[in-house]
Amino acid sequence: MTKRIQFVLLPVLICVVLVALVSGRAAFGQALPAAEASPVSTGFALPTSLGSLQYAVSASQNLIWGYYGNSGAAYTTNLTGDVAYLSNSKQYPFSLVFAGGHSFSESGQASYSYLNLGFSQVANVGRWNIILSDNISYLPGTPTSGLAGVPGVGDLGVNPVQIGGDAGQGVLTNFSNRISNVVAGSVQRQITGKTSINASGSYTLLRFIDETNGSANASNAGLDSSTASGGAGISHQMNARNSLGVNYAYSNFVYSGNDFGVSTPNFVSQTASGVYTHQFTRKLSMSAAAGPQWTTVGSSGGNLLSAFADVSLTYNAKSYGTTLFYTRSTNSGFGALAGAISDSATFGFSRKFAVVWNVSLNSNYTHTSTLGLGSVAPYSVNTAVEGLQISRAIARNLSGYASYTFEDQSSSGSKAIDVFSGISQVVGFGLTYSPTSLRLGHQ
Repeated sequence: MTKRIQFVLLPVLICVVLVALVSGRAAFGQALPAAEASPVSTGFALPTSLGSLQYAVSASQNLIWGYYGNSGAAYTTNLTGDVAYLSNSKQYPFSLVFAGGHSFSESGQASYSYLNLGFSQVANVGRWNIILSDNISYLPGTPTSGLAGVPGVGDLGVNPVQIGGDAGQGVLTNFSNRISNVVAGSVQRQITGKTSINASGSYTLLRFIDETNGSANASNAGLDSSTASGGAGISHQMNARNSLGVNYAYSNFVYSGNDFGVSTPNFVSQTASGVYTHQFTRKLSMSAAAGPQWTTVGSSGGNLLSAFADVSLTYNAKSYGTTLFYTRSTNSGFGALAGAISDSATFGFSRKFAVVWNVSLNSNYTHTSTLGLGSVAPYSVNTAVEGLQISRAIARNLSGYASYTFEDQSSSGSKAIDVFSGISQVVGFGLTYSPTSLRLGHQ
């Protein structure tokens, strides 16, 4: 009975969304005149004012080619919920973001659940600024795009800032349930009106669950790892538009559990970087950090000197925003490689126009390779992920969307764990109910 309902839902939902998106004013009718001042929903969005809670519920259908490395097409029905909260305290603001749901397979492939939960607590006490955060995710594969990390569920373009940073797009794997948890904290102390010191630390866990058969070809195979990082630095505000700083960071990468026949030596990376930020205009800003990075494998596995870089260019306007990132850094290998270094470039764009339309675009290319130290076999991966989503308001709190995600990955080398190879495409159609944000607490 469930299968029959899902197969009936597919053409109905596609027709409803296509009518809403393509027919324009005819579908929109008189419900939402363009001249209305009150906001309309084009999908879930993070709250921008203190003391507000935003939520959304989405139902969607995906058509997938190359479903986690399988040949042929697959169909899934997705139910997704999103929640974001921002407290009304200016001195001790608290924020929470959640995205999660379930994907029901209709073509004999595995169904799965997915979630991403993050929260942060800020304390502003005198000249001190303290931030504590935690982010946990449960996913069927490497996160790719959007808030939930799963393509086609309607949250492309909703990307909150993650404290602790990352090394760009991870290596894509086949179906492999994993839990990831990142706990981070930072403290900043204003020494003078223009000079401040800072310190930060984080601890990251990556665990693969339900591993079977003890082989690298088993369902849910992956390398478990943990990473402890810490750092400190100083920054100086030169003038209203420019600031300079220096930072030092130390990261210890440790592997545990089944190694599936892959050499997994622990390693340490140390980074010294100079930091420069510049505010071109009120809307356009740039941040750049670069310097040497020393990596040591075990007690006698060798040393590697490489370059570290973290550069971003951001433009934010009232109706649209654009971001461009480039990162180069060592990482744990995303559960597929035993110690790696990645070069990653990401472009993101989102724009709302004519009140009722929103377009989001995300493009990423990453080259990841093993460190080439110790007994780790050489291996390299080229990963490209492109995503496009078009949303349109149907009623004040209801919107429809169509999305397309393209994933292409190639690799070369002798040994890795469950690496996806080839092309995967996801076409998604969905409806999202997202009412005006709720005001909570005293204003």
